[in-house]
Amino acid sequence: MGRKKGGKISGPFVPLTHILLFSKAFISLKNSSKLALVYFMSDIKNSHDKTVILTFSQAQKYGVCSSPTTFIEIKRELVKKGFLDPLEPGGLREPSKFILSYRWKQFGTNLFEEIQLIPGVGYKYFQLAWKDEEKRNDLIKSRYPQKEPNTENV
Repeated sequence: MGRKKGGKISGPFVPLTHILLFSKAFISLKNSSKLALVYFMSDIKNSHDKTVILTFSQAQKYGVCSSPTTFIEIKRELVKKGFLDPLEPGGLREPSKFILSYRWKQFGTNLFEEIQLIPGVGYKYFQLAWKDEEKRNDLIKSRYPQKEPNTENV
């Protein structure tokens, strides 16, 4: 499939090594999380690019899941088992950004460092927070931080 003469693969591909496929961490993933991991890995454009994104609409399109709640659980599992490290939480039309991690190699050992995913502000939370004036102000401040006045030119 997609091979040129000489045994080289033509076109982009997602490298799923045997070490990854037969690891305790990968085997313990739910099937939907395994599929999501493949699509997260496919977001790598070059060897210098470490940031990966998979939006909920992409996850729906690729058949990963059909519920936002399930999508959050998938991302939580991938972070918890060492495949992704959170970079930016996202929310409200901003996708969550992750870095591919290799913590999964130590999964199941005392060397494994577990990280929890703190999800971004989703639509449901936003509706509730907008009704509370203090939470609404916090949302506005986090979304539109005030810039310090430039005093050098005065």
